[in-house]
Amino acid sequence: MSASFFALNQGSLITAVGRVVGGTDSTDYCILFGAFAGAVFYVTTAAYMKVIRRAAYFLVSWIVGVYGARLVGAKLEQILGYSERPLDGLGAVLLSALAIKTLTFFSQQDPWSWFTRRKGGSHGNK
Repeated sequence: MSASFFALNQGSLITAVGRVVGGTDSTDYCILFGAFAGAVFYVTTAAYMKVIRRAAYFLVSWIVGVYGARLVGAKLEQILGYSERPLDGLGAVLLSALAIKTLTFFSQQDPWSWFTRRKGGSHGNK
C-alpha cells in the first residue's frame, strides 16, 4: 500500500515540475525522466556523502540536465547521424551524469595545491 502511495506522490510531483518547467503544452517528459535518471545514477551510489550534499548534487544535476538536454540531443543527432526521433532524453541523461561527476571532482580537489604548483611548489622554489 505504501509503495503505491509513494509512486502516486512521485508521479504527481513530476507532473507538477513539468508544468512549472515547460508550461502545459510543451513539456517533454522524456527530458524530465532522462535528467532524473542521470541525476539518480551517481547519487544512489555515493553513500559516503552527507544526505544534504547528495540532495544538492541531485537538484543541480537535474536542473542542468533539463535545461541542456536539447543542445546535447541536437549534437548527438549530428554526431550519430540519427534523425528518426529526437535524442533529447539521452542528452539529459548524459548531461546530468556529467554534471554530477564534475561536481564531485571539484569538491574533492584542493584549490590551494593548484596555486602552489603554479608558483613552483611548496619547497621554496620561486
